[in-house]
Amino acid sequence: MRAALVTLLCATAVLATGCGAVGFLGSDGGDPVRGKELFQQPTHDGQPGCGSCHVLADAGTTGTQGPDLDAHFSVVRDQGFDESTIRNVVRGQIAYPEETTAAGELGMPANIVTGQDARDVSVYVARCAGVPDCGVGD
Repeated sequence: MRAALVTLLCATAVLATGCGAVGFLGSDGGDPVRGKELFQQPTHDGQPGCGSCHVLADAGTTGTQGPDLDAHFSVVRDQGFDESTIRNVVRGQIAYPEETTAAGELGMPANIVTGQDARDVSVYVARCAGVPDCGVGD
């Protein structure tokens, strides 16, 4: 399971940064405080936001449909991946989500956040997923 997760994260990072699809996202590319706000809210068009599906302790969200970001990224951090890798993996997943899972279930919708909003959410998740006391927006 861990090996598969690491392989998925690495492949996503390569695809997201290597082909220039969304470009490399540096640490100064987003505002984590704004990202936290966006993560907790419904989207601009009123659809459920990130936190309605994903668990992220710092955001106070307990979604059950999407992956538990704390659980997944704490494993990744334990394996030595740094925040910049996580930031770019998250940005790639936002840009190119799997709208259906291998089991045919609904996955993450495309374009849930875009542009600067996507960068802000990516920076926030990278800083706080698996880090319960990350201190963003406190």
